[in-house]
Amino acid sequence: MATRRPTILDVARAAGVSTATVSRVINGSPTVDKGLRAKVELAVQSTGYVPNAVGRSLRRGGTGMIAVVAPDAENPYFTQIISEVERIARNEKHAVTVAHTEHDLELERETFAQLVGRQVAGVVLIPVDGRSTDLTPLTTARIPLVLVDRWVEGAATDLVATDNVDAGRQAAAHLAERGFTRPVVLTGPADLAATEDRVRGFVDTWAARGVEATSEQILRGDLGLDSGRTLTAGVLQRGRCDCMYVTNNRMSAGAFDAMRGRSDVPALLATDDDLWTRLVTPSISVVKQPVKATGRAAARMLGQRMRNPDEEPSTTLLRPRIVERESTQTRSS
Repeated sequence: MATRRPTILDVARAAGVSTATVSRVINGSPTVDKGLRAKVELAVQSTGYVPNAVGRSLRRGGTGMIAVVAPDAENPYFTQIISEVERIARNEKHAVTVAHTEHDLELERETFAQLVGRQVAGVVLIPVDGRSTDLTPLTTARIPLVLVDRWVEGAATDLVATDNVDAGRQAAAHLAERGFTRPVVLTGPADLAATEDRVRGFVDTWAARGVEATSEQILRGDLGLDSGRTLTAGVLQRGRCDCMYVTNNRMSAGAFDAMRGRSDVPALLATDDDLWTRLVTPSISVVKQPVKATGRAAARMLGQRMRNPDEEPSTTLLRPRIVERESTQTRSS
């Protein structure tokens, strides 16, 4: 049975004051006696009451502050998402705060607690881990929430993401149609649903063409630049593949760095159309995620959730596409 959420009436009873006094304290009114203010603040803590951030901001005649929480301050994918959310939010007269969790679950938990304390009106979240991220602080506080890129198991929450299984399918089809037959995929941890879905689409599509993946063909790293570089160096040393698909952008850059200056390298298909992929030689073919559209969709979905908090959660999957360049062109025999 769900625990009843404390109300402003519970706070008023605990403090021995009226609900009007509680409301003035919560809204920062300077006219409340210091003694009464202290009683109300203590009662808020003891009851576990969390004000409805959306309702509070609307009563003030404003639209409130929203937060964007991402795992990595340096990843271009996340920075583009943040930029698009900020642009849409500004048009809707929202202030925006940004937090980075550095792929750290404990830092993510601390960030959620801070956002609840600041009574933000809504959150766009790229979670650290689909299995271990705990959304309870945000959902208990009834803060409107939209997940981006990564699902959290068991969450009854809105989601905007790339169709990652389709990304893997397109990657495999692209390489197979250009005559490659010995694929390798570089990816992240198995518990990260986004990249794992790409692997599944990739492997299943090759299997349908008669090419079964072995453990030596699915190589896992930590999504970082060095990880992509190290795994690719091992692939080049073994020399058993003719094409490589990398399921995230940072590892893609590492893979290219390991291949740089060599002629005996496999075809490389990267993820995300980052600037470097167009500037290097050979230019790099990519599976392009609709990053800007994802950010815009997340911001608009959050606005809808803030206006209608009791609607059923929805999922929006956006289709990626292949951008072909020199790195996957058919090789002459």
